[in-house]
Amino acid sequence: MNRREFLFRTGLFAGAMTLGGGLAGRVARAAGERDHYFVFGYFEGGWDHLLGLDPRDPQVFTEATVRETGIQPGYDRLPPQYSRRPIDAGPFQLGPCVGELAGLSEHFSVVRGINMATLTHEVGRRYFLTGRQPQGINARGSSVATLATAQLGADRPVPHLAHRVETYNVDQPAFAGALGVAAVDHVQYILREDLGLPTDIPPNVKGALGAYWQEARACEHDHGPATTSLGRLYEESRARARQVVTSNLHRHFQFNANELRAVRAHYGIDGNLESPMGRAALASQALKSGLSRVVSVAFATGLDTHDGQWANDHSTGLEMGFNALARLIADLRDSEAPGGGSMLSKTTILVYSEFGRTPRLNERNGRDHHLGNCALLAGAGIRGGRVVGKSSDNAMGPELVDLATGRPSEQGVSLTPEHVATTALRAAGLDAADLRSEPLPSLLA
Repeated sequence: MNRREFLFRTGLFAGAMTLGGGLAGRVARAAGERDHYFVFGYFEGGWDHLLGLDPRDPQVFTEATVRETGIQPGYDRLPPQYSRRPIDAGPFQLGPCVGELAGLSEHFSVVRGINMATLTHEVGRRYFLTGRQPQGINARGSSVATLATAQLGADRPVPHLAHRVETYNVDQPAFAGALGVAAVDHVQYILREDLGLPTDIPPNVKGALGAYWQEARACEHDHGPATTSLGRLYEESRARARQVVTSNLHRHFQFNANELRAVRAHYGIDGNLESPMGRAALASQALKSGLSRVVSVAFATGLDTHDGQWANDHSTGLEMGFNALARLIADLRDSEAPGGGSMLSKTTILVYSEFGRTPRLNERNGRDHHLGNCALLAGAGIRGGRVVGKSSDNAMGPELVDLATGRPSEQGVSLTPEHVATTALRAAGLDAADLRSEPLPSLLA
């Protein structure tokens, strides 16, 4: 994503705002009635439920019973800083690698026993992203984050910001499509009036580019393309784009500046922005500064550990991701939202991975791909401290669930990503009809 694309997309959404009688006008009015925000958080590679959201007691599921249960917690193989038992988080237990998240259980709930029906990264990832089963490995439909953005409206400079997460816009307004940034640090440069050009750019080139953007291009309004609706739209779009880059929003993303030292301290940022904490800080600043209503971001990467590195790499990567999520939740909880209340009271958070990992270690002392999955829902519209769904005590297969109660039932249904995504949208009071699924009512506040 480059500056031209940023200005183009900003212009598109600004133009859409001028169409008050159309869809954009309706969704903008709806957004005024429901001041809401979303975070879609991704753990890339397939997370280990036993270490995170769906633990088992190794005193019950012992090495001696692995052949019978198919479940091998493996906590004794982890680095010494991790507990050898599940963590008591109050209303439920969590795995030994959830870190700081265990202290925030009143703010989130867990969905267990989700049936992904795939062991393929691309399919599982795109299934959760869109709430629809892909066609082959191709995503089908728009991202859930895009659906949310379309309904929340175009009243932010970048309505939907994405970092290290795929997004899709098939049938929604242009403004709802995500603006993807390749690095946390890029946002400050995109938003700067002076282009944020590196110092090694030759002065004559920098001067020419600056002059180009400063130049006022007058259009003849009595004839030619300027007389068309499209011409007027582009003229208005240019003015809106100019307003965005002169708004000083970039200062909210200069993480090394003195004015953001409290942000650095809260997230423990030591200069490395391309980290789980840096990405969590990006999400928070995008929402709190008024840049975006919806953020899609990866809290953890590199979790696809099939070999012996599982014990050290997966555990530490998982904990870093959960700690970043915990800092974000705490930050939003402690930050006042426009119009009153906390940011967390107006922000719904959905956290997912493409699938889980096998409950039994393989012959290489790692874990492979597993059909079962978990998800985490937090914040606005979500009842905290609850568990919906269940994985079995025999190889952790997804069990059938009564949707009304969230408890296992032989007459129930198999939970899927559609149920989770529908619940997230409904928690915000948004329309989830495109997903053709039911929510999990026991999680809705």
